[in-house]
Amino acid sequence: MILQVLAVENQSYIDYGMPVRCMGYDAAEYSRQLKERKQERRLLARHKEESEEELKTTIDERLSGILRSDRLHPVYTICLYSGEEPWDGPRKLSDMMEFDPEESVRALFKDYPLTLFCINEQEGFEEFRSGLKQLFRAMNCRKDKERMSELMKNEAYSHLSKETWEAIAVMTDNAAMLQKKDKYKTENGEEEEYNMCQALEELIEDNRNEGRREGRNEGNLEKTKTVVRNMLDRGYEIEDICAIAGCEAPFVEDVRKELLLQ
Repeated sequence: MILQVLAVENQSYIDYGMPVRCMGYDAAEYSRQLKERKQERRLLARHKEESEEELKTTIDERLSGILRSDRLHPVYTICLYSGEEPWDGPRKLSDMMEFDPEESVRALFKDYPLTLFCINEQEGFEEFRSGLKQLFRAMNCRKDKERMSELMKNEAYSHLSKETWEAIAVMTDNAAMLQKKDKYKTENGEEEEYNMCQALEELIEDNRNEGRREGRNEGNLEKTKTVVRNMLDRGYEIEDICAIAGCEAPFVEDVRKELLLQ
C-alpha cells in the first residue's frame, strides 16, 4: 500500500504569511515521519529483532537512523480560501522575499508555491461530483441575491444532504435557515434530503415582509417626532408631551437635542 497525505487548510481571511505557514505544516509532517522511522528502528534494535537486511546497514545509515532505501509519504497541502474579498496575498514563497537585484546567489533560492484554491475565483464547478459542487457554487454568489435566487432554481438544491445543507447555511451566513432545517426535510427512500429552494424562497419573502414592517415603523416614528417637535415649539411640558404623543421622556429629550442642533 502506498500512503499519500492530503491536507486542507481552510482559510476564511487573507493570511499574508500563508506560504510560510503551509511550508511549515509540510516540513512538520515530514519531520514526524522521520522521527517515527527512527523510533521504529530503535525499538527493533532494543528487542534484537533486526532482519538480516537491517543487520547489513552502513555506519551512515545507523547514525542517521534512516536507511538509504527508506521513503517518506508525500504531503499535498491545499489552502482552501472561502473569504469574500479577492485574494491579494502571496501565492508563493518568493512573493514574500526581498531580493537584492544584484545578488548572484538568487539562483540558489528554492521557491515554495502555494497550492491555493480560491472559491470566489472559480467560474465552473462541474469537476466536483459531491455536495461540494452545490456548496462552492452557493458560496461563489453569496453576495449577489439575484444570482443566488437563480441558482436555487437548480433541481439539485431540492435534494441536498444534511451535511451540504448545513455547510451552505453556515458559509452563506443564513442562521435562520439553519434553525428551520427540519421543516424542509424530505425522504428519498432510506436517505434524508433537504429542500433549500423552498427554504430560500420563504426566507426572501420573510425579509420582504420585515422590510415592509420596518418601513411602516420608521414612518410612524417620524410622525411621532413631528408631533413632539410641534409641542416643544409651543412650550408643552415633557409629561404632557409623553401623555399626548404616547412616547417616553428620553425620546422627547432626544428630539429636543435635535432641535437645538438645527
